[in-house]
Amino acid sequence: MYGGHIVDNWDRDLCMAYLHGLMDNGLTMDDFELFPFVEGKGVSFKTPPNVSFEKYFEHMDSCPPETALMYGLHTNAEIGLGTQQCEYMFEMLTE
Repeated sequence: MYGGHIVDNWDRDLCMAYLHGLMDNGLTMDDFELFPFVEGKGVSFKTPPNVSFEKYFEHMDSCPPETALMYGLHTNAEIGLGTQQCEYMFEMLTE
């Protein structure tokens, strides 16, 4: 697949294999950990159970702030990002 488009039969076969392997009737998203690779690191982001629309907003407000761990990166990646953001901000201020 290139760019998310199915361009030939090989792409179609590959997509169907993924869909049959990953998607089934038993797939539920209730209380599903969206960042399973952060186990034991004190960060958790689970999907809410099937609740009212207002409860979804409450759940989103209670979510932890975005961290490098959510993307499988080391915590030092946040230091590098913060440094780049500060350098960019001061560069814009001096201009």
